[in-house]
Amino acid sequence: MSSEILKKYFGDLNVDLNLSNQYIKSYININSEKCVFCNRCVEVCPVDAIDLNFPENSVINEKCVHCGTCISECPVDAISLTQIKLKIKNNELKIKKSHEKHKILNYDTKKCIMCNICLKNCPFDAIDIDKGQNKMLFTEKCVLCGHCGQICPASAITYE
Repeated sequence: MSSEILKKYFGDLNVDLNLSNQYIKSYININSEKCVFCNRCVEVCPVDAIDLNFPENSVINEKCVHCGTCISECPVDAISLTQIKLKIKNNELKIKKSHEKHKILNYDTKKCIMCNICLKNCPFDAIDIDKGQNKMLFTEKCVLCGHCGQICPASAITYE
C-alpha cells in the first residue's frame, strides 16, 4: 500500500518513507512550455540551483532549498512550488499537498536546543543568535522559505 501512495503523490521522485515521523518533500517545477529562458531565476537563486538548458528542459539541482525566490522573479509564471506533507495520525496516513508559500514563521524558544543548524544552513543568512536571551533571531532577510523548519531537529521552527 505504501508504494502505491508514494507513486500517487510523489510520482517519479525517489522518496523513502518513515511512517513514525512527519515527512515533508518540496519540489520546484519549471514549465518548459511557458519558460522564455530570460535567466532571471538563475540570477536570483541564492544557492545556484537552476540550470537553464535551452532548448532542452531546465533542471533544478539538489542544492535547491525551495525558497521560492525564482517563483516570484519569473515574469511568465513558469515556475511552481509543490510541498507534500505526510504524517501518521491515529493509524492513518494523512497527506497534505500545497502550492502555497509560507506566510508565518513560528519559533518555539522552549523547544529550541540552540544547535545552530538553522543558522548554518540558511541560504539567505537571515538567522542570528541573541546570546543575551539565548534564542535565535530571524531578520528581515528571511523570505519564509521553510528550509530551517525542515532541518530543525527539535521541531522548534514551523510555518503556516
